[in-house]
Amino acid sequence: MASYHDVPVTIRVELFGRAQLACGRRDVILDVVRNARLVDVLTALAQACPALVGVAIQEDRASLYESYTLNLNGLRFVTQECLHVQAGDTLLLFSSQAGG
Repeated sequence: MASYHDVPVTIRVELFGRAQLACGRRDVILDVVRNARLVDVLTALAQACPALVGVAIQEDRASLYESYTLNLNGLRFVTQECLHVQAGDTLLLFSSQAGG
């Protein structure tokens, strides 16, 4: 029997800057488990938009390039191994070197 944390949820990843240009769209919808690790999200994102590999996602599909960051719901930067996402959450993927 699957635990609460292993239940798939649908999240959205909003893309900004070069990531958006490479993917050719503003966002990507992913199904991941609630206790998804960063590597799980990046693997799913790379599968949904392979053009992000080599731009924002490292070739191993397990990490982001140093110049990129993820933010959960505009509230906190993702630095933890386990994200604890909920259905409807949004991850923001953008360059941490973006000007403003």
